[in-house]
Amino acid sequence: MATPTIPNGEEYFFPIIYEGNGAGQRVGRFVPFTDNGTIDNSCIFNDGDSAYLSRTPSSNGNAKTFTFSCWFKPCALGASKDLFGNAASGNAASLFYIMHYSTSTIYVQGNDSGSNLDLSVQTNMTLEDTSKFYHIMVVVDTTQSTDSDRVKIYIDGDLQTSLATTNYPSLNAEFGTSQTSRPMVIGRYNYNGTRYLDGYMAEVNFVDGSALTPSTFGVTDTSTGRWIPKTLSGITYGTNGFRLKFQDSSALGDDTSGNGNDLASTNLASTDQTTDSPTQNHAVLASNPTAGTATLSEGNLKIAGTGSSVYGVRRATFLINSNDSNGYYFEAKNVGSSTDNINIGLISSQNALSASAYGGSNSYGIASRGSGGSNQYWRVLGGSTDVTTSVSHASDDVIGVAIKEGKIWFAINNTYVLSGDPAAGTNAFFDMSSQASQFQIAFNVFQNNTLDVNFGQKSLAYSAPTGFSTLQQDNLPTTDKGVSGLVWAKSRDNTGATLPHQLVDSSRGVGNRLIPNDSVVEAFNSNHLTKFLKGGYATGDINVLNTAGDSMVAWNWVANSGSTSSNEDGSITSTVQVNTTAGFSIVQYTGTGSNATVGHGLSSAPEWMIIKRRDGATTSWAVYHVGQTNLSGALYLNLSNAVVSSYNFWNSTAPTSSVFSIGTQSQTNHSSANMIAYCWHSVEGYSKFGSYEGNANAEGPFVYLGFRPAFLMIKNIDRSVDWIMIDSKRDPFNNDVSKLLKPSSSDAESEANNKGIDLLSNGFKIRQASSNAFNASSETHVYMAFAEHPFVGDGTSPVTAR
Repeated sequence: MATPTIPNGEEYFFPIIYEGNGAGQRVGRFVPFTDNGTIDNSCIFNDGDSAYLSRTPSSNGNAKTFTFSCWFKPCALGASKDLFGNAASGNAASLFYIMHYSTSTIYVQGNDSGSNLDLSVQTNMTLEDTSKFYHIMVVVDTTQSTDSDRVKIYIDGDLQTSLATTNYPSLNAEFGTSQTSRPMVIGRYNYNGTRYLDGYMAEVNFVDGSALTPSTFGVTDTSTGRWIPKTLSGITYGTNGFRLKFQDSSALGDDTSGNGNDLASTNLASTDQTTDSPTQNHAVLASNPTAGTATLSEGNLKIAGTGSSVYGVRRATFLINSNDSNGYYFEAKNVGSSTDNINIGLISSQNALSASAYGGSNSYGIASRGSGGSNQYWRVLGGSTDVTTSVSHASDDVIGVAIKEGKIWFAINNTYVLSGDPAAGTNAFFDMSSQASQFQIAFNVFQNNTLDVNFGQKSLAYSAPTGFSTLQQDNLPTTDKGVSGLVWAKSRDNTGATLPHQLVDSSRGVGNRLIPNDSVVEAFNSNHLTKFLKGGYATGDINVLNTAGDSMVAWNWVANSGSTSSNEDGSITSTVQVNTTAGFSIVQYTGTGSNATVGHGLSSAPEWMIIKRRDGATTSWAVYHVGQTNLSGALYLNLSNAVVSSYNFWNSTAPTSSVFSIGTQSQTNHSSANMIAYCWHSVEGYSKFGSYEGNANAEGPFVYLGFRPAFLMIKNIDRSVDWIMIDSKRDPFNNDVSKLLKPSSSDAESEANNKGIDLLSNGFKIRQASSNAFNASSETHVYMAFAEHPFVGDGTSPVTAR
């Protein structure tokens, strides 16, 4: 038997589920960076310590042209914190500063010599993901004739053009930056000694007299889509330029540029040096989501109760897969005077944190549940305790935690409870491999309890067991998934027009969203999807992708990493992004209003197409499918209608291997309108598009696909009834898959009545007799399906149902 074209469907299509955090996050299977340049260290700026670095130049540099660059991982959100600036105490003349603003935007402001505001530029994009390092770069060159060229803000290599405030400085304006009378400060607003920074800074560069580009400091990793550091070379730092690598814990302000422009350190200690960096990013405690009341500090590595009779729960920024064969080890030290009611453990990633004794349902961990010096550790089983396991406990004890393949071990001062041996894999405290597919590590404190957590960014108290490593990005498993090119996402929990389906692709670009269940035109939001990544994507704080506490699902198709080309096969010249292996293309064209053809770039005729007008008036989504017989008609993706047959959608012509035809209907060919089309054809063992006849029987039709489906969308084309979408991620077992979402509705996820659909090793079988949506008697139902795994083929293992 021939080898399948795509032996692993997840390389080209994959569903992901995640919980929104109301801030920013990367979702999907986290992938280690491919290092270009290495950054070894960072410095923790803890706002409670009033820590900062400063230097007053001994000679003037260039007050008109300079570049500031740093890598920054935020900790505290919701309050303004300064990254860099210059000001004499109490003197606002010629002031300049770069701020992580209270709204989590980047805000650059400056005054002229008379203390009047001359510069105010603020991004719309927010920086709220406390799990990652952002690259922030601000370039000032007031000699430019175009005002918007005088101050530029780049985030992760991207020039910020969506701006909340655009008050650019006057031509040849001079700031106090790099001047003898104005201290240059990292980490606070020097004018009045406020806005102390809270977060990590790494590879801080100030270049005096040069307006540089992001390519000096970073590069896009083409395999993952991420912006990563590069090895610095050829930089001329100018008179007052400096480079801070934080490589000497006893001199954190040491300038390594060769200029010797060292910065003085105030309230920074050697313990503020860490190996957490953009190239070896470690887990920390997440600022969002939260449950109960607790405070985070010291680079989000300390969690403290507030003294009130309430629990405070926070989780680690990295999630752990239950089937992960990599072992991870971290430590938490009880540094408070009180030792009772401290809990550490794992919670299913689909369950929200809870301000309760054990942090939430489906929790598995270890808890101190006593008072005074007689504390004991108890096992916690999904919210109840197993008191048969007890261990003496005292302040300053180090709790070691080892996790591997769904098993967890706990040690008190390097002695493992229950005689556990993580290296041998024996006597685990819990085995949760059958409980959930993905876990979050949660920490729970009560009243005055305090924990210092160390995921490996600082020296551990004890060595990790053999086969276990610290929880940092390079130790996480890689994935075969490609870079998302088309993302279709939906909140599973909320309903209403404010949380509709979302559709973004890498041809139209990040932030440009369409709504599959609505006829509205394309809209842009800088805090929507912000990066297409390998195995997932990055999102900002927008509710429709990242509502705090909401369970989200996203279906991802791999295209061609955003690379497009012109196509002249049709009478209309199109711009296409094509993945010929996966039989998928994204096609952009301008409508003419007259019968025409459009080149799609695929090697075979499309069997399923979804087309939408992007601008101007609102129009419905038109759907072509290979199962239809009327080539003038179409389905509407955003409506429940049966096939609309009396309009000229396709000029009565089926697609060919080079073009698809469009008629005069506005949904496919409005004159002068910008149009987008998503085109697919079947690839054996990976995707299939077709139709079947319902029988209104519990022994419904079986549809052979040749693969185990990961995703299935169905529409009854003979009557007005909603589309349905199911997938193997939300319903991980093959029988009675019944969690439904509807492309034609913003409704929350629902359950099919009685039985649903079986996703089998080689296709799917309808099990519900009473569903007009997918089993109406003698009515035609069309479907699109994508594979989790091919059924059989050379070079693959025969697949079995789950």
